[in-house]
Amino acid sequence: MHKSRNKNKNDTYKEVCTPIKKTRKKDTEIGTILKKEDSFTLKKSNSENFKALTKKKSLSFDKSKKLQKKVSNMPKITMVNFFKCPLAYHTNFLGTILFIIGSVFFIFSNLYISGCLIFALACLLCLYSNVIGATNIRLKRKNEFLGFIFYTIGCLIFTVGSIYSCFKDDYYAVGSFIIGSLFFLIGAIFFFFSIKIRKINLVNYKILTVFVSNFIGGVLFTVGSIFFLYSHLYIEACFLFIIGSVLFTLATWLDYIIYINDTF
Repeated sequence: MHKSRNKNKNDTYKEVCTPIKKTRKKDTEIGTILKKEDSFTLKKSNSENFKALTKKKSLSFDKSKKLQKKVSNMPKITMVNFFKCPLAYHTNFLGTILFIIGSVFFIFSNLYISGCLIFALACLLCLYSNVIGATNIRLKRKNEFLGFIFYTIGCLIFTVGSIYSCFKDDYYAVGSFIIGSLFFLIGAIFFFFSIKIRKINLVNYKILTVFVSNFIGGVLFTVGSIFFLYSHLYIEACFLFIIGSVLFTLATWLDYIIYINDTF
């Protein structure tokens, strides 16, 4: 009786445990297969990432080589090249330098008249450059032609206003500076209109910098001129003129570089 019970227990144990063992064995086999597949997928993914990274580095290296080649092929700019530029480039650059000096002189009361005279001379030099620019372009490029015309009128008004300011410091003097600055600003806007928005990515960044510098310079001159109406903003007005003049100088310097790269 006792042996029979033990036998039944053993049979029952075998019946229950055997399927469990088989199931565990299958699970182990499936787990091994999945691990192999995951390992293969990971290796494949790493391989693809490595290839993509290598390709990216290769493209970056090629771009770097092309850029170096482009820079090395660019003509070297020398002082001789600067001296060979047309007179209008020299007068324009010198005029903007004098704008800076005149603006600094405005800060000091004992140098105010000297600053006005320097400003008048600067305007005459820039006037010559803009007349030459308008004459050379004429109506071939309408927006640029109008830009030069507005710059020319602005220079004329500034010249008269600067000389007038040597004798009187009133609303007419300040008004001439405001109107002259507005003509500079409108001229810069016309130069912007000469760029086709759809092709702006093809425009030489130096040309774009020239246009932007002239535009911001015009804005600073206009705001500075308005500040001259208020005595408590006089120093701020002078500094706006100085910064605007520096931007005009940057633009004329880049004009040199553009001309030299295109000509020599």
